[in-house]
Amino acid sequence: MKITQRIRTAGDIVADEQKTDDDSTTTPEDESTDSPSSDSGSASATSLPAGAGSGSDARTPSGVTRPPWPVLAVLLVGLVAAAVGSWLWWSAAHDDDLELAQTRDTVLIEGTQHIETLNTLDYRDVDGGLEAWADATTGTMRDQLTAVDEAQRQLLADQQKISEGRVVEAGVLELDGDTATVVAAVEISVVDDANPGSEATVKRQRYSADLRLVKGEWKLENLVQVAVSVQ
Repeated sequence: MKITQRIRTAGDIVADEQKTDDDSTTTPEDESTDSPSSDSGSASATSLPAGAGSGSDARTPSGVTRPPWPVLAVLLVGLVAAAVGSWLWWSAAHDDDLELAQTRDTVLIEGTQHIETLNTLDYRDVDGGLEAWADATTGTMRDQLTAVDEAQRQLLADQQKISEGRVVEAGVLELDGDTATVVAAVEISVVDDANPGSEATVKRQRYSADLRLVKGEWKLENLVQVAVSVQ
């Protein structure tokens, strides 16, 4: 049997050593390719913006910090309290003026009604007319009206007159506590049934009426005709 042995030359030895060096050496590109998970983890960690997911710092998109709701609520309550306080002060300061104005209105309304009543009488119901006069007056004036006797009542009935008064203008001249003075212009329409077919006559009078507050109602205490001067 023939045995053949290959003798290695110096060139073969050098070639084997270069191959061994190539197998044991790795490049940076190979390391990057071998560990993709570490790179992706780093990328994901740095991809989130700072402060993301935290609700402790409430900022507007412009970066200005908004005041917390409790502070806004306190400010709102303070403003409402200040407004209410101002209104209460104003109301208290004007209560006296308001009460005076209401009293003047009441005097004018009741005084006007009573002046019209004292200028109204129907001969067909003299007793009812005199009773209305008495209800509208007080003091001496009322005493005089309730003292009208039967003869005077009959005289009023025999005249056959129907008079109706209407205040066309009036105003409160004075108001002092429980007394007041009202001036009024009155038109008095009179129908004379003693002359059938005759037209009603209209008289215009101006009165000054003194009123007094009696048990919550303003009553006529005096009624006088005021002369009207023509210039």
